[in-house]
Amino acid sequence: MVTKPNFLLEYTIDSLLKTFNQERKPVMKKAHFFKLMNLLDTRLKKQGVDIELPGYWYKYGFYVEINHLNSVLPRDFNKFYMMNEFIVPPLNPRKKYEILDEIRNKIDLTIRYLWKEFGFKSGYGNAVKKKSYEINAPYKFNSIFQEYIDIVNRTETGFVPKKDLLEPILDNLLSEFPDKEFSELYDTYLEWDDTTRLCLDLLSGKKQYELIKEMEELLWETFSKGIRILHNQNIPDPEIIKRWKIEYGSEIPKTHKHIENIRNSLLSEKYTASIKDEILVKQLMKKAYEMSVEAN
Repeated sequence: MVTKPNFLLEYTIDSLLKTFNQERKPVMKKAHFFKLMNLLDTRLKKQGVDIELPGYWYKYGFYVEINHLNSVLPRDFNKFYMMNEFIVPPLNPRKKYEILDEIRNKIDLTIRYLWKEFGFKSGYGNAVKKKSYEINAPYKFNSIFQEYIDIVNRTETGFVPKKDLLEPILDNLLSEFPDKEFSELYDTYLEWDDTTRLCLDLLSGKKQYELIKEMEELLWETFSKGIRILHNQNIPDPEIIKRWKIEYGSEIPKTHKHIENIRNSLLSEKYTASIKDEILVKQLMKKAYEMSVEAN
């Protein structure tokens, strides 16, 4: 557990929020704050400054839990920096920080560059997220899956069938899945890919959308729980990561079973085996057995 308050991180947060929101208005969403901090942290590390920002990669990119900030900052983040669901500068910023001028200057200058690049330009949140993914996404698979999610969420695709839009991305995902790092999830992922393509082949309209959406959320939830175990930083309590590992391990068989149920339901609904089919299958299996015996 953290016992020493991180004043350097507090100063960095104060400086960022003051620069981006001088009037302390509820305009900065948490997700945008997290991505800005991710970019700032990365750029400061390249200059030899480590603010020890706690966080991890998860479903929506780089993520910071507020209770982790509460654990490492000198004062309660919820109380001093939150206005409903928005992040704002503190009402009473600390007047003096024991920080070397060289480090302070690097922090302030880097924040000014961030402000110049993003500020509160139209769509700045998406731009920050895109840049965060571009620089720090753990795998190319993560970035491609964001494209996949965007298309899945579209209720209208014009005259182009969703199948035609999604199948090329599914192909890219298949080639980029990090199977070495996620060998325990690989079979489940292949089952997901196969069942998703089946949904695209057999269904259309609202039913297709709902099932493809369910499948997308199912895989991404499970995969993200594995991502945070491998790609985290400065988590204040090692027991947290132990709990993540237990949760992830128990999640995989549940996800696999869920996908199998969807697949079986699709097949039973769309295909009804006839007695003629069963006889043909038995004949083929008998012939295959006879051929294998003759070969031996």
